[in-house]
Amino acid sequence: MSQLTGFNSQIKTKDDVTVQYQLVATGQSARRLQNAQQSKAKSDGEDVLTRLIQLAATTVLTEVRKK
Repeated sequence: MSQLTGFNSQIKTKDDVTVQYQLVATGQSARRLQNAQQSKAKSDGEDVLTRLIQLAATTVLTEVRKK
């Protein structure tokens, strides 16, 4: 958590933060999912990373459940 706090302390109003990720099945080379989530800070120190990670996790879980 201290790393997240340190990251958030560097966020300034109007900063763009992007989380890029891909999902590849074990033993495969083709991507099953590739995506990016982006958010813009509305205030200094805003925790935008947690929201982006939650969105990424939801997207990944939705894809995995499609089996």
